[in-house]
Amino acid sequence: MSTKVLIINYKAYKEAFSKGLDIATYAKQVSTETNVEVIVAPPFTMLSETNKIAKTIAQGVDEVDPGAFTAHITWFELKAVGVSGTLLNHSEERYAYSRGGPLDYDKIKEAVDKCKAAGLETYVCVQNTQEAEEIAKINPTGIAYEPPELIGGDISVANSKPDIVKEFCEVVKKSSSCLALIGAGIKGKEDAIKSVELGSDGLLVASGILKEENYKAVIDELVSGLSQ
Repeated sequence: MSTKVLIINYKAYKEAFSKGLDIATYAKQVSTETNVEVIVAPPFTMLSETNKIAKTIAQGVDEVDPGAFTAHITWFELKAVGVSGTLLNHSEERYAYSRGGPLDYDKIKEAVDKCKAAGLETYVCVQNTQEAEEIAKINPTGIAYEPPELIGGDISVANSKPDIVKEFCEVVKKSSSCLALIGAGIKGKEDAIKSVELGSDGLLVASGILKEENYKAVIDELVSGLSQ
């Protein structure tokens, strides 16, 4: 069975700072003991700390090179801090021409290409299969399907939109070597099992882990489901 991936997005939750290092420690343990690679994506201020513990990626990157770009995040910074890669185009920080507008695929490609040249992995989020088809042409490390209306909720994308998830996975795999990941509303083992059955290579999860008191049990369930 090929290695599956679980990315834990800390977002900017307060819990990222109260238990983020503990989650990273457990992520490393689980990655060592199972066939699932657990990756953490903490806030930028925590990258150096979690990177000493577990495989770490940033929550985003800009398409610019080092220079006079105040408040931008460059590939150079990520490479310098030693992380493995980055998320891009999450629904909360999209590469769009305007808020709610169409994606700027040229800028996404520029960012992905610069990260690739620096040896950094890239995981690009999309909201539908049309975006997935375009992003597949750029061939990042992975493409994550997250319908925005389900993010942070209790309804799993794997169970509520199985046909679309299956189509998404097929679109990604027929035209690229990208991993097909899904997220939004993913909570437990059954969601993980269903995602794999539909063709997914892994999951992108945030509040379903960060907001849970017994996060270890949730990680165990998800990893167990991905390992089926």
